Amino acid sequence: MSLRRYQKSLDRQQEMLLPSRVEDYVSDKNTVRAIDAYVNTLNMQSTGYTHTQEATIAGQPAYDPAGLLKLYLYGYIQGIRSSRKLEKEVYRNLEVIWLIEGLRPSYKTIANFRKNNSKALKASNRDFILLCKELKLLGGEIVAVDGSFFKADARKESIYTEARLNKTLESLEKKITDYQEALDQQDSIDDKAGCESSAEDPQLIEKLAKLKVRQAEKQVLKKALEKSGNKQISLVDKDARLLKKSVETIAGYNGQTVVDSQHHLIVAEELTQDGNDMNQLAPMLKKAQEVLASDNLKGLADKGYYNTQ
Repeated sequence: MSLRRYQKSLDRQQEMLLPSRVEDYVSDKNTVRAIDAYVNTLNMQSTGYTHTQEATIAGQPAYDPAGLLKLYLYGYIQGIRSSRKLEKEVYRNLEVIWLIEGLRPSYKTIANFRKNNSKALKASNRDFILLCKELKLLGGEIVAVDGSFFKADARKESIYTEARLNKTLESLEKKITDYQEALDQQDSIDDKAGCESSAEDPQLIEKLAKLKVRQAEKQVLKKALEKSGNKQISLVDKDARLLKKSVETIAGYNGQTVVDSQHHLIVAEELTQDGNDMNQLAPMLKKAQEVLASDNLKGLADKGYYNTQ
């Protein structure tokens, strides 16, 4: 009886050596080489990145923002949005080790880089689009626009509409009234019994005080919402909104994207707070027109953008 053959597996006890050069970790056609080449062409200081000015500062030296930008772009391409997951990659991923030359930033450093360089990242994005245009990678004749919901770093419960605030205030008012009636009833019973009043029951008093604090907070929120002229107000992420598509409701944004037809490259993008796409077609095509400067630009969109105006 002959034994079935299988692909030969690795002997875990066999001693092995990685390539002697980090340069040998990635092939000549690996995407990380494109990221490395592009970032090396950027003037990080004029683009507005932090820690690029000449200075001698005491303490731990800052990480090179170019290295952090390369890591950010790698995460974007690979769909790794979590700063904690990116931190793991810098220890175990040979592509990343090659790309950022062995740097090991913590997740906090990675998160702060994205937070503190939002304007510079947008400027880099525009620079990249202009580079694609110079290299004739954009057709500039046909673009497609579409929207997607992106979740914010906030819970749905942290976003209030006027209707929800009114409902919450009504509920709090009812609870406060119930507790006050309970205190008055207890006082009446104590008076008839001729014993010392127990109206200062610590549980009832404490609950009533907490409810009044919550009521005051919600009233402040309601006034802020009325003053802003918006339909929603968010406690955590000030720009996030409750958005609904079909049966799904999320706390986040409506991200609009315009893509060129030649190589499917993004030429314009915008985060909006609208729950639908009806008012986004003209503004997004205008942004694409400013970038492409085309005399004969055609825009494609689905029926969700239909607006007679």
